[in-house]
Amino acid sequence: MNDLDLRPRSSTEVVDAAFQLFRRYPTQLILAAALVYVPWLVVRLVFDVGITDPMMGPSKALVLIAGSMVVYTLVDGVTSILASDIYLDRVPDAAAAFRTTASRFGTLVVSGVVRAGLIGVGMILLLLPGLYALGRFFAVTQAVVLEGKGIGGAFGRSSALSVDLKRHIVNTILLIGLVSVAINFGVGLLSAMFQNKVITNVVATAVAVVVYPLIGLTETVLYYDTRIRKEGFDVEYLARAEPSPASPASAPL
Repeated sequence: MNDLDLRPRSSTEVVDAAFQLFRRYPTQLILAAALVYVPWLVVRLVFDVGITDPMMGPSKALVLIAGSMVVYTLVDGVTSILASDIYLDRVPDAAAAFRTTASRFGTLVVSGVVRAGLIGVGMILLLLPGLYALGRFFAVTQAVVLEGKGIGGAFGRSSALSVDLKRHIVNTILLIGLVSVAINFGVGLLSAMFQNKVITNVVATAVAVVVYPLIGLTETVLYYDTRIRKEGFDVEYLARAEPSPASPASAPL
């Protein structure tokens, strides 16, 4: 077992654990995100989708929305799988993570759209329902890629894990969100000095390649944190990992 013991963690400890996981395999995590973000940036640059023209037509707006959905879905799924491997002291395999995510892509897209819609509507109508949805459906992606759940099963699984833990979950997600906003704001101020929208978008993509995996890492550690609290996952995992003692007949002489 690695030094990141499987144990319940506070919100700050979950975020700190995510940074520790990132430092273990930064190349794999950044490369995995770059394999999705960079081609999307190239497409946007070539066809000027949301780059220099703020008043996009409906066709480009549709491309931007659909493309962004694909990008976020892929990165979220792949990062969750890699984060799980690192946290459980396995060697991460980016190729396998992409294959698993691709095989469940449709489920991820639909569940992601539904989740975003529930949170968005809740935020628009009233802040509290939005935060409730954020806490209740925090682990939909992890339920899909790590447990193989369908759409309904993923929402049910996340709901079950969030019982009596929504405040902890929301606090953790808001904390990593604030870290992400602070980093993006600081880099945005620097890139604005160039007064060039192409450079600004290139810099924003470079930041996303580094920052977005941290969000996926945090969500995945939080997913395991809730399983440890509610299901005793730490005890179960250690029991499975513990080698069985040799029987007298097979014991070495």
